[in-house]
Amino acid sequence: MPDDNQQRDFNPPPPSATPPVQQDHHSVQSEELPFVDELGIEENDIPIRGGRGRIFSAAGRFSPLIEFTDEHVIMHPPQLPFSEDGPAEDIHTEVDRRGVLLDELGNAKHIAGAKFKGQTLWYLGEQLPGTTKYMVAWFDADDRPHKLYVNEEPLTVEVVFRLRNKTHDGELSFFADVTTD
Repeated sequence: MPDDNQQRDFNPPPPSATPPVQQDHHSVQSEELPFVDELGIEENDIPIRGGRGRIFSAAGRFSPLIEFTDEHVIMHPPQLPFSEDGPAEDIHTEVDRRGVLLDELGNAKHIAGAKFKGQTLWYLGEQLPGTTKYMVAWFDADDRPHKLYVNEEPLTVEVVFRLRNKTHDGELSFFADVTTD
């Protein structure tokens, strides 16, 4: 239990009767206006809004405002003024020495229940060009990766999950179209 010196009552300051003075009404107001107010978002009846020469998606007044660019998806906080230079997150993928994708705890990721000729299937750190879909491989006794293919197209994790779910034991060699290198 805190002693009397540590425990304090919080009394918020009284609200000021006069609003702060603004020198330049247009520049200060547009900079301090919450982004949802700048875009005129009241409800989620219109999910797409234009502003600042861009297109934003708004799920509602209290949801992040989403901007899609050619390279990124940017989430803007709705109750703060618009900012070009906000915090950013760089997403890094980590792989082990074999090229297998590692999860958040540093464990190699495999596809649970999926096999090819009895071998466990692993997420490769390599993505299908032009997508964010990870490719799949199994490893031989020498620890060399072997990708899986259908019609000479490499299989991705998503496709392997679908194929695995169509079998009773997860064995993908059951499908005649699935080949390996």
